[in-house]
Amino acid sequence: MKVISTSLEEVKILEYEFNTDNRGLSYPLYCKSELEKEEIHFNYIEERIYCSAKVGTLYGIHFQNNPKPQAKLLFCIKGRGIDYAIDLRKDSSTYLKWTSVELSEDNRKQIYIPKGFGHAFISLEHDTKNVMRFDEPFDSRYSRQIAYNDPEIGIIYPIDNPILAPHDINAPTLKNSDLNL
Repeated sequence: MKVISTSLEEVKILEYEFNTDNRGLSYPLYCKSELEKEEIHFNYIEERIYCSAKVGTLYGIHFQNNPKPQAKLLFCIKGRGIDYAIDLRKDSSTYLKWTSVELSEDNRKQIYIPKGFGHAFISLEHDTKNVMRFDEPFDSRYSRQIAYNDPEIGIIYPIDNPILAPHDINAPTLKNSDLNL
């Protein structure tokens, strides 16, 4: 496994080695011992697949407040999109900084987003399918959103008019949120 650093020290891009032969391609999706060698301690207990039917479908900025923040490991199994990690830890030197990576079925990259970070994803192809693994189960009592276009965070998306769910359309700005990470 190759670990690529990002502009946010704790957020990592993962690339697993793959094998090909006359039968096709094979590669691991998760190896706890390889992650631990890289000081990434992630034990997932929930996994979800998100299917974006159309280009420009945007999820985020999503997170879970204390006491149930989530670390996430994400990858794309069909299509392609851009994943964003946003540092929401108020005491961090990189508070409100963000980084992104294109994930696709072709590049087979994964992104590890630790606790204390928000997450957003935008699809770049029709019928894009992403897998998200969580170390803490979804809990509606702590689940939160921040407006995807919050001016304090300033994420630059490649699509001007994304397709949004009602909870993302109505998400508060950062200054009006109850962020508690």
